[in-house]
Amino acid sequence: MVCALLIGNVAASAAQEIDISFSDVKLKELGYPEIHITVGPDGVEAPSEIEAGYYLVTLHPTEEYSAYLDFMKPPAGLSEDEATELALQAAANDLVQPDWEYLGGTNTFEIGVPVSFAIHFQPGEYVTAASYYAPEEGAEEVMTLVPLVVTGEATPAAMVATPVVAQASPVASAPMADVTLEMTDDLEYIVSPDPVPSGPQLWEVTNTGTEQAHHLVMQRVPEGVTAEEIVAEFAGLISGTPPAGEPLVTQFTYVGYAALQSGGHTTWQEFDLDPGTYAITCFIIDPATGVPHLLDGMVTTFTVE
Repeated sequence: MVCALLIGNVAASAAQEIDISFSDVKLKELGYPEIHITVGPDGVEAPSEIEAGYYLVTLHPTEEYSAYLDFMKPPAGLSEDEATELALQAAANDLVQPDWEYLGGTNTFEIGVPVSFAIHFQPGEYVTAASYYAPEEGAEEVMTLVPLVVTGEATPAAMVATPVVAQASPVASAPMADVTLEMTDDLEYIVSPDPVPSGPQLWEVTNTGTEQAHHLVMQRVPEGVTAEEIVAEFAGLISGTPPAGEPLVTQFTYVGYAALQSGGHTTWQEFDLDPGTYAITCFIIDPATGVPHLLDGMVTTFTVE
């Protein structure tokens, strides 16, 4: 689900609006083979075996629920219960697990509304980590792991992008993105171009580092707000000593998300953003320090025109 700090500790002090800006106009034009994953109280419907390559993945929450999805590779030696609990901690509480590999995913947020993204799979054994939760505050999030075997030969993880054409095989070229977002080991987000064009845009979201896993939490913020102000605002809210007056975060509107990705992994997310100022933040907990990446400065702002 959306990071516990954002909707949990922070929301306890300051309500935040949600105006989801996921889109799938350009994703549907890619012509990639499709994977549909349904998540709810009756379980998870997901494939157990696919061929290596590029896919369009759509996450479907059942009625009355929202859903979370990330493709993961747990280390060997864990029991099913242990792996499920650790995957839940990563999904619900932003706790990255040592020796786990996170390929990427999404969160639906809106009840019963599906969300799509594109992803590249290399051969190997993974799990589809899917959970559902009710919108009520404090509702339990239920995680399920479904084994996923990716067969075939390895393909380049970042093949040269080509114009959108229909693909007959899952081994296809990478999408041609409108916007690129790099997540780095220096705890930076790099957005290009800036300003970002308004309307549906295909974002290539890549963790270019090797040491840290990150996610993307996108919010619309008041014009002129700086990354430094956002860090100070959340630092105060998380510590329980918010600044005097109305918290700045009450003027933020949550608009988008991309789930946890380890270094070397890429997903393609589509956002339909209105003109304005936006911020991207990382709430993942650094396992070495116990501090969210946000408080170490992993925030950037950009404009949409």
